[in-house]
Amino acid sequence: MYPFINILGKSIPTYGLCMLIGLFVVAIFGSLRARKKNIPVENVIVVLATSLAFILLGGGLLYIFVTYSFGDIVEFVSKGDFSFLTSGGIVFYGGLFGAVVGALLGAEISKTSKSDICETMVPFVPFAHAVGRVGCFLAGCCNGMEYEGFGAVYYKNSIFGLSPHQGYFPVQLAEAALNCIIGTVLVVFSKKAKRKADIVFLYLLLYGFARFGLEYLRGDEIRGIYFGISTSQWISICLVICAVGYFAAVNVFKRKNNA
Repeated sequence: MYPFINILGKSIPTYGLCMLIGLFVVAIFGSLRARKKNIPVENVIVVLATSLAFILLGGGLLYIFVTYSFGDIVEFVSKGDFSFLTSGGIVFYGGLFGAVVGALLGAEISKTSKSDICETMVPFVPFAHAVGRVGCFLAGCCNGMEYEGFGAVYYKNSIFGLSPHQGYFPVQLAEAALNCIIGTVLVVFSKKAKRKADIVFLYLLLYGFARFGLEYLRGDEIRGIYFGISTSQWISICLVICAVGYFAAVNVFKRKNNA
């Protein structure tokens, strides 16, 4: 599609640009909400900085895991070839887990409560993710399955070897739209949530369901398929189970207190 754009005579990767814009989305709206809650804006910046570092680390490690087999990695290392560490790919779930670790670290550094992070930043994560998926669409990565119906996309300038004559389902845009819906639900829900952790688990529940279904519409091969299910689908199943278990436990606790 448009893997690169020219800005002031320089070729800029659209995927990286969209990732940067997504980060600004969280930074801006998170800071605005932080001010309303009398939370220092610099605390938000610290949490974002540590989260970004671990997003890149976690996303990169999971990319390596789903791209190369253990045998491949051993062979590379035995030859002194560590180029696989700089392959450049990022898997969202790896980045998400990295973001959690980075946010917790940032909270400790900035002395920010975890509930404040849940309330000020988590609701806007899906919007940042949506912008990132637009970047995927422009770059032509994470492409959808082969498809010739309404809305089919043809990648004329693909850097991932996609045929310019084959139509593909725009799964990246579908995921972006679903992320915007999830983000809207979280923003509304976060204003009245009594337990801030509810925001996190509602996000995991909604996105887990969405991602599991979206995986069936994807056509890229580097996703790690195990027993007919992709790595992201296995993770989605685990996240949904954890979220359901959390809300079930909360409900049981409520009933015991009201008894």
